[in-house]
Amino acid sequence: MLKKVRISIHTKQQEIGSTLFDAPEKATAREQTINAEPQEMELMFEGRYYDDGTRISISYKEGEITGMDNSRTTLSFQKSEPALITMTRDGSVRTALVFEEGQRHLCVYQTPFMPFEVAVKTRQVENRIEENGTLHLLYTVELKGANAEQTDFSLMLLPDADTPKFK
Repeated sequence: MLKKVRISIHTKQQEIGSTLFDAPEKATAREQTINAEPQEMELMFEGRYYDDGTRISISYKEGEITGMDNSRTTLSFQKSEPALITMTRDGSVRTALVFEEGQRHLCVYQTPFMPFEVAVKTRQVENRIEENGTLHLLYTVELKGANAEQTDFSLMLLPDADTPKFK
């Protein structure tokens, strides 16, 4: 089943002093907030919701405001593993990030300039897409050689204006 949806995304990002690139058994750095105001962003996208019976995908086109113009972001998960979320981006920016509560994953972020190694450590996954159309992720992401950034990401599916209300 494929349907149009409106997607409301709220993010809150805070730069932190930490490194995710050390092996987990060697990591001793404590995460601490760097003196910078958190940046919050509320965005609304038109997108697509696809459910093939075993996997759910939600996709939308990024815009200039996110710095990823001409990129498509897709969040997906197996219905049998709703706490394991994959975020892929294709277009001017390409990546595949994995969000799994309590786990650290190393990924590559391809930009028009060069590829960057990225570490993602997920603190919390609340996937209620099938229940009420919401997804909440709390994670830390770090580009190798830069300060880490903690992100509080919330997504809510809203019905397309031309379709019945999302269940």
